[in-house]
Amino acid sequence: MRRVVLDIMEVLPLPNNWQDIQPDVVYSSTYDLQVSFSDEQIKLGIRYDSKGKHLKAIAKGLVHPQGSIGLVDSQEKGYNLKSKVLGSGGDRRFHAKYVNGILHFPGFVTQH
Repeated sequence: MRRVVLDIMEVLPLPNNWQDIQPDVVYSSTYDLQVSFSDEQIKLGIRYDSKGKHLKAIAKGLVHPQGSIGLVDSQEKGYNLKSKVLGSGGDRRFHAKYVNGILHFPGFVTQH
């Protein structure tokens, strides 16, 4: 009988603040959406999202594009989704793309 060894990747819960996020580690948000962040994205998060609103939007997952905090479709070429927040901090969007089924935030931000 042949044994098959599976390489199981541990998925951690998404932290509430950017300082606790490690680059290229896979985190699980609401509805089992798996996300990861580059070192550049973490730096942008620390710089522009001190209250963690974008992290809350990422944790919430896909939402209707009007009047909601969460992830919505990105209009930027090569990106699938972007974070959307309302109020303070809502003038920026963090864009992400799927890489091997994981939503990866490489460090691309736009102003809305």
